[in-house]
Amino acid sequence: REGGADVIGTSLPALDTHAHIAPDVTRDQIAALGNAVVFAMTRSLGEANQVKNRRDDSLLWAMGVHPALATARTSWDPERFKDLLGSFALVGEIGLDRRGGDWARQASIFREILTLVRGEPVLLSIHSSGASGDVVRHLQDAGVRGAILHWFVGDAGDVARAIEADAYFSVNTAMTEEQVRRLPPDRVLCETDFPARKVHARRPADTAGIELFLGRMWGRSAEDVRAATWWNLRTLSERTGAIERMPARVVDTLLYL
Repeated sequence: REGGADVIGTSLPALDTHAHIAPDVTRDQIAALGNAVVFAMTRSLGEANQVKNRRDDSLLWAMGVHPALATARTSWDPERFKDLLGSFALVGEIGLDRRGGDWARQASIFREILTLVRGEPVLLSIHSSGASGDVVRHLQDAGVRGAILHWFVGDAGDVARAIEADAYFSVNTAMTEEQVRRLPPDRVLCETDFPARKVHARRPADTAGIELFLGRMWGRSAEDVRAATWWNLRTLSERTGAIERMPARVVDTLLYL
């Protein structure tokens, strides 16, 4: 089933693989997202600790240390990270930000995280603003699996090296056609990066725009794009073992494909 194309896309939930949701989000607020699955980033170990025991079938909570957030860097603690890791199928948002300050500390934390997750059944949502080549070099050095490069705008060489490192890519409508065309369709996922203003998503899981954008580029319907991106997630989740830690609703959807 090439790219999951024989799956009826309209029967699948919207899939947003990078968005920001408050750790104290209510059940009613989640319900307002409709039929959707959202990868919910956290920015610090403190936020991750707040969500570690949440059981939200529509949200896949992540454990993050945002590279551009000074308080996240200050509170970084590898032992605490290790203690929390078993509660998550997803680590994010992590990575590097060229304008985020304290570059040496950013790089040190990123290296530590990649070392700690090596061999763990998790996916990684990785930030690379102004640092595409640096992030890819760290991935190559670490030899990790499960990397999803969020809003990745590296050049063709960066993309080729990222693929060599077995990375996937989450894309949004703020990216140019040239940037997205560099990425192989079988490694692409959709995201909103809500509440990022440039993406113009009205809420988390508002992926209709990026699905239409990809459909025009790939010569496929938006429904087929949704099916294909779910299939890509299934492939990645099974290869990494992260599927074993995911909420039941997400697993059921992946296994339905």
